[in-house]
Amino acid sequence: MTGRMVLASLAIAAFSLCPAPSLASPDTSPPVEAASAPAVRDEAAIAAAWHYAASDLTPDPAIRFGVLPNGMRYAIRHNSTPATTAVMRLMIDVGSTAEAEDERGLAHFIEHMAFNGTTNVPEGEMIKILERLGLAFGADTNAFTSYDQTGYLLDLPNVNAETVDTALYLLRETASEISFAPEAIERERGVILSELRTRANYAQRNRESLFEFSVPETRLATRSPIGDKTVIETAPAERFRSFYERYYTPGRTTLVVVGDLDVDAMEAKIIAAFGNWQARHGEAPDVPLGRIDVTRTDQANIFAHPAIDEVATVVRFSPYVEEADSRAARRAKLTRAIGYNIIGRRLGRIARQGNAPYVGASIGRSDVYKIANQSVLNVAVRDGEWQRGLAAAEREVRAALRYGFTDAELAEQLANFTTGYENAVRGNQTRPNDQLADQILAMAKDGMIVTTPESQLERFVALRGSLTPKMLLKAVREDFGTLDKPLIHLSTKVDPEGGAQAIRTAFADARKSRVTKPKARDAQAFAYQDFGAPGAVVADATIEDLGIRTIRFANNVRLNLKKTDFDKNRVLVSLRIDGGDLLASRDKPEATSLMNIFVRGGLEAHSLDDLYTIFAGRAVSLNFGSGEDYLGGYLATTPDDLALQMQVLTAFTQHPGYRSEAINQYRSYLPNFYARLNATPEGAIGSQIGAILSDNDPRFSLAEREVFEKLTFDDLKSAISDRLQQGAIEIGLVGDFDEDEAIAAVAATFGALPEREAEFRDYDEARARRFTDNRAPRVLHHKGEADQAIVEFYWPTTDDHDYREDVRLRLLAELLQIKVTDELREKLGASYSPVARSFTSSIYPGYGYIQISTNVATGDVERVAQAIRQIAGELSAPAPMAGAATPPSPIEADELARARTPILENIANSVKTNTAWLGIVDAAQSKPAKLERFRSGGTAFGKVSAEDLLDLARTYLPPERALLVQSLYDEAGDKGQLASRTGPVTTNAAPR
Repeated sequence: MTGRMVLASLAIAAFSLCPAPSLASPDTSPPVEAASAPAVRDEAAIAAAWHYAASDLTPDPAIRFGVLPNGMRYAIRHNSTPATTAVMRLMIDVGSTAEAEDERGLAHFIEHMAFNGTTNVPEGEMIKILERLGLAFGADTNAFTSYDQTGYLLDLPNVNAETVDTALYLLRETASEISFAPEAIERERGVILSELRTRANYAQRNRESLFEFSVPETRLATRSPIGDKTVIETAPAERFRSFYERYYTPGRTTLVVVGDLDVDAMEAKIIAAFGNWQARHGEAPDVPLGRIDVTRTDQANIFAHPAIDEVATVVRFSPYVEEADSRAARRAKLTRAIGYNIIGRRLGRIARQGNAPYVGASIGRSDVYKIANQSVLNVAVRDGEWQRGLAAAEREVRAALRYGFTDAELAEQLANFTTGYENAVRGNQTRPNDQLADQILAMAKDGMIVTTPESQLERFVALRGSLTPKMLLKAVREDFGTLDKPLIHLSTKVDPEGGAQAIRTAFADARKSRVTKPKARDAQAFAYQDFGAPGAVVADATIEDLGIRTIRFANNVRLNLKKTDFDKNRVLVSLRIDGGDLLASRDKPEATSLMNIFVRGGLEAHSLDDLYTIFAGRAVSLNFGSGEDYLGGYLATTPDDLALQMQVLTAFTQHPGYRSEAINQYRSYLPNFYARLNATPEGAIGSQIGAILSDNDPRFSLAEREVFEKLTFDDLKSAISDRLQQGAIEIGLVGDFDEDEAIAAVAATFGALPEREAEFRDYDEARARRFTDNRAPRVLHHKGEADQAIVEFYWPTTDDHDYREDVRLRLLAELLQIKVTDELREKLGASYSPVARSFTSSIYPGYGYIQISTNVATGDVERVAQAIRQIAGELSAPAPMAGAATPPSPIEADELARARTPILENIANSVKTNTAWLGIVDAAQSKPAKLERFRSGGTAFGKVSAEDLLDLARTYLPPERALLVQSLYDEAGDKGQLASRTGPVTTNAAPR
């Protein structure tokens, strides 16, 4: 269990690589002095630096570990998934807990400043450099700050020498050359304050309340990574520089590079770039995090807010015990993990029952930043039912710790673990870059040595045969300890009568109840393995240039196959059955709302919990829902389990269970869903924008809570049964499989069904959707923080029918993203993360829009709105009259290149992934136009000129076409109520 459980590292997804003006290529800046590679690697020093010197575990030999004489660690691994790409991760072992009182927030602020000027890169140029190389802001360039780490993440779309060298150069600048110009700090203060303001909500305050109660004597309780408002507003440049020089040092730094690179050449580049780096003032010692009083017991705390979920968190602390990574330590951890998983299965089984006492519950054990260990029970309940739910969960945990586990439960877990380890071995050669990098970073942080999947399987097999239920019980008892007289934190909408004392008393009384030995559960066989005679193939063809094989069975079921070697031992599956959200109508807008719990209803012969047990050790996904125009879903399995996966999906079409316990669970979520609707500016605008854009079309508007509380599976059954039995079916498979075996698996399941409709229906009436003609500004109200607001603009466009138009709209949105980020974030400092996007519907003819959205301070609403109007106005200004002087274009060549290049790189890399191929294969027969778009690759984007985009802007972005929507604080206290029907910008909006 690697997570921090209750006291998780609050990583701030900073997206703080900020765009700005124009630099000479980095190779024109002063180069970093090169250092020659050492003639001999000091393997002993490397093993000590990476903490595997004294372990009996062997690190993965594919990883080149290293340590520079200055103390900086690095790790390099060659990997070709996806081919010709790489990731770089620079981690600094410092976070918010190192901050002094007058430095609170500086670790995070410095992360932002890394992209606001260094010794050799002027302010505002770093992101522009990366965008020119094809790294999209946010998607490929990112950063974060947590309690104990600051990270800089680059996903390189190619491994050209220029891209690799530039990325490494910029990370070197980040490590030691941030300039902290006072004027740059001033401009960035507003961005940080915007982020602080955006994150301030009831959930954040609940987290702070939990930390202050449970670990009051630690810096975790007083050093949130986002920081202190006063420090952010006033800290001088000298204070930034002092913190930076103390903690951005080689001894605290780890660089990880994984990708399709030559390891020797990469190592030489790292040594050349970082070998001459020296700490200015030596290596600063770690700041003590404080202490946790493990003897403190029998206390309770309450956090109340009208929008919060009711959750009880029960904690007992014990002294921290250092456990170095070794074979013995891993055997012990695995033994405990299996026991905890069994208890988790029991807790989950109760939550899935009818009239369940709680919505969800979990237990576990972990360390708290190596200060102490914690045993935790989390219980989420329906409003007002904390006492019932807490008692039931505690009773189940106590029964497990007293009576132990059954042979059947152990067998289920061993089957799951066996499959997991075996599949990891089969897929070892095609693990993605980011996954491998994350494993190495975890090793750098926590000392968990990265070993090969083969060695992991070997160790597991050696342990598996010796495990017994008694061993599991002993291991969990010794690890978990007791929940007697714990610390209890309750989040709730209304303070319980009797307050904290009532919580303590209720828990103490619950522990006095008797527990009984759990009953053994009989094993079941899957009931749906025979669907009749396999269907005959009546059409078999290949789309040669794309390598897609298309099959049609006699019953009209279609199957599309694309075999790849991108991801070994993995098969992606798409199932599309005619219907989906198009089955909703104005009269019955909630027709498919319950599809999001369809699987929870199980099958006629098996409950959902039964299925979990039956499929232990099998790579089977229980995913079956509703999309815009289909029933079914997208999922993953393995070649060995593809036939079973097809049986499961077919069973859900022919024998759905529609069990009432799923409805009960659904209804238990509704109070919290509706309580949150206007608790934040995002909730208020998200719940009402669908109705605004559609003139209250009930299909795109959110109904009152009572409507959903009355829904039953009979409503869903009447809407979808005909489609499940008769609707056209198209299945897509992409990945590592044998084509003949795959065809046989589908023939024996979907191909064996009675004849289906040959074509997907038109649903002409259901496809009617229009954008409102009412351009009057709308003001919505929320009940969150008084200084939080959202400004959104919408301009209606069109659908995706014309690919050239669709491409131009997407590129226009990317250009707008650059412009609004530069204006709102960099120049005005008014917004943390403005967003521009183009949506063009493939379902609703003529429907689409360009959207710009941003969180702002209440006092900045008009200023930001005017800035957005200005940007759109400049782009949509009429073309100059013939013969008139031509003004400078509002689209600079460099802006267009930075908007276009990341798109082109993304398209080029998408053909190297199964996920992208599945998006084509899923409807290769029913939607052949998608194939033509796929064939074009990035050609269409490359042909778009600045004048093309200006023509498009003149068509779609004139000021009079814009719809302004604002979400403001409800000062009156009574303006935040929903209209009779409002909803988000999704088809058939419903609580999920």
